[in-house]
Amino acid sequence: MDDIKNNILDKAKDRLDRFGFKKTTMDEISRDCKISKKTIYEHFKDKEDLFTCLITRECHKTVEILFSQVCEIADPLERLIHLIKSAISYFNEDTFVTRILKNDDALFSAFLSRKYHTLIDQEIITRIAAIVNEGKQQGLFREVDEKVIAYAGFKLFQSFSYMRTGQFLANQDKQEYYTDVLIDFIVHALVKK
Repeated sequence: MDDIKNNILDKAKDRLDRFGFKKTTMDEISRDCKISKKTIYEHFKDKEDLFTCLITRECHKTVEILFSQVCEIADPLERLIHLIKSAISYFNEDTFVTRILKNDDALFSAFLSRKYHTLIDQEIITRIAAIVNEGKQQGLFREVDEKVIAYAGFKLFQSFSYMRTGQFLANQDKQEYYTDVLIDFIVHALVKK
């Protein structure tokens, strides 16, 4: 059953990436999968549900990739620094997930990406808070509210990576410099003096 569902999601991903949400139909996905539309509806309530599941799956994969790269690092500060660097590098690549996060309206419906953001943001913030809490327990970090710090750090990360809220952040040539500034800011906010 999972094979069928994943096949549907894979074909939907190809369609969504090529044609966008509005121009992708369940008939086309059915044809691509070589299964009936009825079979698709046995797995997904409607097109929105299918794409929400797809985006959730892809974003969870991304989160797992990024956090698996740092899980072996014992020092919480080094783990956060490596996480920031590898995540910014990842989000500078042109992938399915980065296009969703950048809210490319030509490809993706705004309501779909907003739903995704809410789901995945909490997971990331919770994981960052756990790293901050670990640093506090080891006496490396100041006594801070790890959830607030994780939220603020995550929002700063978004600004410095895929959201690029400032005009100067869009300059790829300066990305390494801005990454270092972000890391310096977070380090000075957390580390005990």
